[in-house]
Amino acid sequence: MDSLLREIYVSNISTILITIPILVLVWSVIGAAFYKYMRIIGAVLAVIAIGAILYITIFSRGEKNAGADFVPFSSFERAKLQPEMYRSMLMNVFLFVPLGLSLPFVLVGSTGKRILFTILVGLLMSASVEAIQCFAHLGMTETDDVISNTLGTAIGSCAYLLTLFWRKIVKRSGKSKPRSIPFE
Repeated sequence: MDSLLREIYVSNISTILITIPILVLVWSVIGAAFYKYMRIIGAVLAVIAIGAILYITIFSRGEKNAGADFVPFSSFERAKLQPEMYRSMLMNVFLFVPLGLSLPFVLVGSTGKRILFTILVGLLMSASVEAIQCFAHLGMTETDDVISNTLGTAIGSCAYLLTLFWRKIVKRSGKSKPRSIPFE
């Protein structure tokens, strides 16, 4: 698993930027095609996503240095001097996309509530991870990580909206049968 994670992390930034919308689009088509099974599929993906997040952010960390940066968007200032920071921010977005992809399918309620609760879960999970990193001295604790992770969750949850869109299109196309025009 570590080698797969390293391969993803060293991917070209443009590759990741292209991969995220493709994931959202593909997942929404899968969601529309298998909608009645998506609660189960989404639950499995959510468990895998949460496990991957915890593994990557806490359990695989060998760093024992502590640091904290609670100034929002300060990563952009550091990225001017260290362009690798852009990759770090993008990977923080990418890490939480699967959580956003899966949770709306698992939750119940209106579409808006599903999306908002999914984003809230992403925010709280990210803040919890950052707090654990801070107290366990597992690398930098950054407000920007919480912002990036929450953005990733929000981007992933867009797949649910697209799924509903695809389903509506399919339903309309199934109902629109040619009408016979009576002769006068």
